[in-house]
Amino acid sequence: MSDPILGQILNQLQQMDKRFDSIDVRLEKMEDRLNTMDGRLDTIEEQTKNIPLLQQAVLETLTVTKRLDASHSVSERKVTTELNTHQHSIDILNRRQLRMEADIETLKSR
Repeated sequence: MSDPILGQILNQLQQMDKRFDSIDVRLEKMEDRLNTMDGRLDTIEEQTKNIPLLQQAVLETLTVTKRLDASHSVSERKVTTELNTHQHSIDILNRRQLRMEADIETLKSR
């Protein structure tokens, strides 16, 4: 083969070598990005593995809150009933007192 043909072959091989170097650089960048993504994925997995436990805790808290609310409603009704009963008793005592005062005034007038 002649020197010009060998020079062209060498030139093309050098260009191919540059392309391969460029491809290698791009592949290394992609590999770095994949490693970064793997690290982020591991972090996300670590942070989200407790979500079921948090959900369970929230549901348990909700159950307790509902029970407390129901208990509060029952207690509130009982207190309201007691207050109404006491108010009724106070009204009766007030009427008796008024009648007794009226009777006392009547007796004083005689």
